[in-house]
Amino acid sequence: GHAAVLIDCLRRLGVNILGLTDVQKPKGERILGVEVLGTDDEIFSYKANDICLVNGIGITEHSSSRHQLACRMRQAGFAFRTIIDPTAIVLSDIEVGDGVQILAGVVIQPRVSIGQDSIINTGVLVDHDCMIEAECHICPGVTLAGSVTVGSQTMIGTGSTVVPGISIGNNSTIAAASVIYKDVPANVNVIQHRYESLGASE
Repeated sequence: GHAAVLIDCLRRLGVNILGLTDVQKPKGERILGVEVLGTDDEIFSYKANDICLVNGIGITEHSSSRHQLACRMRQAGFAFRTIIDPTAIVLSDIEVGDGVQILAGVVIQPRVSIGQDSIINTGVLVDHDCMIEAECHICPGVTLAGSVTVGSQTMIGTGSTVVPGISIGNNSTIAAASVIYKDVPANVNVIQHRYESLGASE
């Protein structure tokens, strides 16, 4: 699914896509018209200076395959393309690391830093002076208010809101639709559900 989003984005950016690699899909199969060339080992038939890679593996709270692949390819000399969807609004004085993916409808305000290989997914709003460290996944519809810090390898679930000035530690997971109003330590899973009806809550 994540790869399909990236294929569409790359086409709208006018990028020539040579093909896909996949450890499960058979060689010759097509995804949105792009051919599967074989497994990831097919990449080594190219010279590192002749191609640029795009990591089509999504980030989940239990997946490390994206990180492992990126390390393997960088060690072999390959580089990952940074992608900014043409519909995204990215304002001034932004620092964006290698392999970052900023997808459709994202708004990023000034003085934001985004670390290597992070995904800023569909419709995310990032206000001024936020720092998102490496290998994070900011899921669709998340709002980060001003001066939020997100530690490396952290996932913030769909539709969550983080209020101004909050720090979220490394390797933490925030459940979808959460409201984060105090700092979150490293290596923590935040699960927050709120049900309200007719003035009653639980």
